[in-house]
Amino acid sequence: MNKVYAFMMILLFSATLVFAQGQPPSAEDILAKMQSQLKLTQDQVNAVTPIVKKYAARRQELRQGIEDGTIDKDDMRSQMKVIKGAEKKDLSEFLSTDQISKWEKMLNQMRRHRQGDGGQTQGPLSHDGNGPPLKEMRVK
Repeated sequence: MNKVYAFMMILLFSATLVFAQGQPPSAEDILAKMQSQLKLTQDQVNAVTPIVKKYAARRQELRQGIEDGTIDKDDMRSQMKVIKGAEKKDLSEFLSTDQISKWEKMLNQMRRHRQGDGGQTQGPLSHDGNGPPLKEMRVK
C-alpha cells in the first residue's frame, strides 16, 4: 500500500511540474481562481464565464500563431494588450472595482509564476550597479 501511495505522490508531483512550466492557465482554471479569490456570486459566475472563455480562446489563437510562425512576438504582445483591455472592460460590467483590482493582481501573479518567477520580484540595482536595490524585494 505504501508503494502505491508513494507512486501516486511521485506521479502527482511530476504532473504538477510538467503542467506548471510555461503552461498558460485554461479558462476553467481562471474561472476557478476568480470564483475562489474574488468571491464571485453565482450570477457573476454565470455572467463572466462566456467572457473568460472568449478571451482565453483569443489568447490561445495568438499563442498558436507564435508556434506556427504566422505572428511575431511584438505583434502578439500588442494584440495581447488589446485583448486584456477589452476583457477588463467586459468583466467590469459584472465585477466590482475591488474585484477587478484583485483580478488584475491575480493575473500578474499567474503570469510571473508561469514565467518562472514564482511571484517574487526584485527591483533594479542602484544606478552604478553597486549598493542596495532601488526598490525593496517583495515576496508573496
